[in-house]
Amino acid sequence: MDKQDFFRDIPVRLDDQQTEAVQTSTGPVLLLAVPGSGKTTVLVARLGYLIFCCGVDPASILTMTYTVSATGDMRRRFAALFGRELAERLEFRTINGVSARVIRYYERVCGRRAFRLVTDERALAAILGESYRRHAQGFVSDSTLRALRTKITYVKNQMLDEKALEKITVDDVPLSPVYRDYCAALRERGWMDYDDQMVYALQILLHYPEILEAFRQKYRHLCVDEAQDTSRIQHRILHLLAQGSESLFLVGDEDQSIYGFRAACPEALLRFGQDYPGGRILLMERNYRSARPIVEAADRFIRQNRDRHLKHMISTQGEGPAVRALPVFDRTAQYRYLLNIAKNCKSETAVLYRNNESALPVIDLLEREGIPYRCRQFDGSFFSHRVIRDLTDILRFALDPANRDVFLRIYFKLNAGISKAAAECAVKQPGNRPLLETLQTAEELPQRTAVRCKALQTHLEHMRDEAPDKAVYRIVRFMGYGEYLDQRGLDAGKAEILEAIGRPEPTIQRLLARLEELESIVRTERGEPDCPFLLSTIHSSKGLEYDRVILMDVLDGVFPNVEQPAAEHLSEEDRKALEEERRIFYVGMTRAKRELQIFRFQRTSLSSSFTDVLFPPAGKPGKPVKPMPKPAASQSPAVDPDRFAESVRICHRQFGEGVITAKQGDIVTIRFDSGEERRFSLHTALRRGQLRPER
Repeated sequence: MDKQDFFRDIPVRLDDQQTEAVQTSTGPVLLLAVPGSGKTTVLVARLGYLIFCCGVDPASILTMTYTVSATGDMRRRFAALFGRELAERLEFRTINGVSARVIRYYERVCGRRAFRLVTDERALAAILGESYRRHAQGFVSDSTLRALRTKITYVKNQMLDEKALEKITVDDVPLSPVYRDYCAALRERGWMDYDDQMVYALQILLHYPEILEAFRQKYRHLCVDEAQDTSRIQHRILHLLAQGSESLFLVGDEDQSIYGFRAACPEALLRFGQDYPGGRILLMERNYRSARPIVEAADRFIRQNRDRHLKHMISTQGEGPAVRALPVFDRTAQYRYLLNIAKNCKSETAVLYRNNESALPVIDLLEREGIPYRCRQFDGSFFSHRVIRDLTDILRFALDPANRDVFLRIYFKLNAGISKAAAECAVKQPGNRPLLETLQTAEELPQRTAVRCKALQTHLEHMRDEAPDKAVYRIVRFMGYGEYLDQRGLDAGKAEILEAIGRPEPTIQRLLARLEELESIVRTERGEPDCPFLLSTIHSSKGLEYDRVILMDVLDGVFPNVEQPAAEHLSEEDRKALEEERRIFYVGMTRAKRELQIFRFQRTSLSSSFTDVLFPPAGKPGKPVKPMPKPAASQSPAVDPDRFAESVRICHRQFGEGVITAKQGDIVTIRFDSGEERRFSLHTALRRGQLRPER
């Protein structure tokens, strides 16, 4: 079939950029496709072009994408254009699926049995939990287990070395010993997890050239969708398979790379020219989804990022309402505003947010008033997060100040200087006397600690009759727990969500009961399937579109989830984190077809560098929309973490001078000259400028 007949007969009309992409059938090609530009249609049409116009054997084409569901969708899309019979002759796989084929081939040709893939997450979690408990010597929650699995996926997909692994912690516990124990336990059982499939497949391809050559000969044409979500190890496998192939077709957009926590590697798209010399970079810049004001605002916004290819998104959908700021005083007013929208919602409206917990106060209000809604893939880890466990423990201790188990979990988190020995001595005393009262009478207790214990006891007594939101605020602001969060780089935003949930409740007891009710709701329900009012994280909405989108909780420290994003100079790590936050925001903006609305807070403490770009404050010019220049080396002074070893004297901005008594991974223990001993995340303390070697 000649190409004129092909383009005439396929039931889709392609623009000039799309047509060029379909017809570019040889060599390495990177197609950069902006949101709503029809990338899947182009990829599927190109497969047909290879078969019908270039005479390519369907069995020699391998199409890879990010998820199993996406491979099924791709096959269906191809079948709709070219028939089911031909679709069945093509291979659509994830890179994990390709890795599994490499391992099976290795078993056949080498006569060896590979490790068994374990898909039972409970079995893997049991191994991981046992290892974590051994090193942390404490309870492991569901949220901690999820964080551990995510970090392990990150380590394997990024192919991190030992030095990089040593810097990673989960809940103050170094990941490296937990990771090594976990991997050793899998090897002992002859097991591998999903990420190991790629690790082992890469090793096979590197060490068995005959196997690599067999796969190169079988798959002469490689197509990869969502290339911006591909990890470093996946790009390495692709690079090996593509050497000598007739064509490699990568489709993606670094502006839409939002899975950094899973080790997505958008840098690979920026390095395409170096990795594939002579390769071509094509653009698809027309957005067929969103109205012009949305496209222009999103394009202006993403151009702040430095690490991107130069491209401009153009709308084909004509005029529409201007992107609108929704002015509210604070987050509480935001929740009430959304409640009123849900009450009167008749057309498709998606409320999108950065973090799952942002939706909880809204869900709480909707459930209280019986207003219908939908919620996509809510993650219930908020309820088992260590910050929420700590806060609810302190609330319970206020109700039962003689509770020994709770006291032993919280005594060192309230900045009172209570030693472990003193705490254990207090809980061994007979009777049911309040433990803080018992401590105050201990002869060996330092005077400063006794005074602090008395203050804590007074706080707890006031909390019993206090509104729950005020009690949570007191714990964080006045009882030392906020300092504990700051020292360990933990998320104080969890406390704000707990305050919001507690605001309608009359007592602490009711707040604790309401948390259990909400946990049951979000774990078992997803709302009404046909309801036009939808709640979703931006990550869960990727690839989808909605008539109206409302972006909530857009404020510095939450979204973007970066401290001081408007600071003149950021560390390289924070700059990269901020760029990913912009990409997440950009993906959220481009889910909107007709209307885009963004909350803007009037309370001065709730600033937003993102909304300031889109809606510059009166009298202030908008931020220039040009790629950010690379900072000079002198602009980002860094202190080498290796200088902070055991026995080194340091100076802390808040606690003064002291000496490092222990260092395990990223966690340092410091005994200050005042006699206090504290633990810190070294990475967080250095990033915040809290710690330096003593001059």
